[in-house]
Amino acid sequence: MKPKLPPSPAALHINTVFGLILGGLILGGLISGGTMGKAIAAEPSPEFSNLEIPDGARLRLAYWRPSSLAPELTVSGTVVMLTGRSEYLEKYQELAGDWLQRGYQVFSLDWRGQGLSSRFLSNHQKGHVTDYSVYVSDLALLLETVVKPREIGPTILFAHSMGGLVALRFLIDQPGRFKAVVLSAPMVDINTEPWPRFAAEMLSRAAGAFGFSGAYAFGQGDYNPIKDAKFEGNTISGDQTRFRRIHDGYRNNPELKIGGVTFGWLTASFRSQTIVAMPGALDNVRIPILALVAPGDALVPEETQRLLCQKLHDCTLMSYPGARHDIMAETDTFRSQAWHDIDGFLTRKLGR
Repeated sequence: MKPKLPPSPAALHINTVFGLILGGLILGGLISGGTMGKAIAAEPSPEFSNLEIPDGARLRLAYWRPSSLAPELTVSGTVVMLTGRSEYLEKYQELAGDWLQRGYQVFSLDWRGQGLSSRFLSNHQKGHVTDYSVYVSDLALLLETVVKPREIGPTILFAHSMGGLVALRFLIDQPGRFKAVVLSAPMVDINTEPWPRFAAEMLSRAAGAFGFSGAYAFGQGDYNPIKDAKFEGNTISGDQTRFRRIHDGYRNNPELKIGGVTFGWLTASFRSQTIVAMPGALDNVRIPILALVAPGDALVPEETQRLLCQKLHDCTLMSYPGARHDIMAETDTFRSQAWHDIDGFLTRKLGR
């Protein structure tokens, strides 16, 4: 989800392959948010809880109920939201409020390795994972133990950036679990310019083979509150308020901080993208899917997102010229356009 963009919301200039790749991936899922002079409406606080995993890890979960927004609202459907890389649950409160207003209850989780879920390495700021099967397994556990007992109406999956890649991996195994899916800038590719992708993959695999899977990729490092929080030139959002909210979260709770990605994370991401792109991998996915795409996305190439939609049995692609990577964290104009398209899509496909 890019040139030397650090794993947090600001984009930095780097001269190495890994820096370029890493930056794009990180920003792809991490940024959005801000609080400079603009009030963001409809943000009820969720009910937080922890889910202990058999392997000893801990997942932080969030549940938003419509009645927390307004007593008269009732539940008529369920939404599961999957966050992007380096993001945390609080960043999604505005989006959750949008779903609540439409009568949906909302479930989400902090991925392992970010937010307030268990981190993989002693340096908690390293964005690390060795295999996306971990994310897929955690999503399956959330659905079975938390969502299923409380499921009401049709269940919709909303997934952003890295969360979109996890969603596609999950759908390969369970293609009919959801009634519909909304993908925001799904991370089916990474912008490694000016280096070819094969070179980036080869280097990340080599680093892992020599025992550096848990090391920062070249050009990556811990969260930098000066560089990473800089709004000017960022690739995530053109809305200053929403962009900066995530950094407010870091200042309010330093445990949420996350820096760049490791060689292991890069290798795992490339591998998952290859799995999703394999011929026939998505043939059994026949549910309606809406893809929200920004032609100028500097993190996830638009062409690859379009190719994904063409492969899917029932995919509608909506494009937002002028928007940056995180469309649902963009200006009110872009968000309104996106919600118009989401509402229309759900009406056509599900009669909602």
